[in-house]
Amino acid sequence: MAETEKEAYLALIAERDSEIRALLDQGFEFVTNAFKADAAPAGMKARTDRAHMRSLKQAGYQVEVSTAYDEQGNPRPTLSAIWRKKS
Repeated sequence: MAETEKEAYLALIAERDSEIRALLDQGFEFVTNAFKADAAPAGMKARTDRAHMRSLKQAGYQVEVSTAYDEQGNPRPTLSAIWRKKS
């Protein structure tokens, strides 16, 4: 995702979700959308939200998880949005 696309995406989802607006206001940075545990399609190797959280915490980040949205701003129930902030 190009930087301007990422900024437009974050503005869109922050407009629709007060939790995401609060995370941005607190200085959190969007990392990625990841499959929730047990939600990855069978046979697909994917890092889950828990794996992302674990590695970011080990790297010294404060980590939050929120609802994930697609590029049109629709909720993605099988995904979590991962956010980080230096502790």
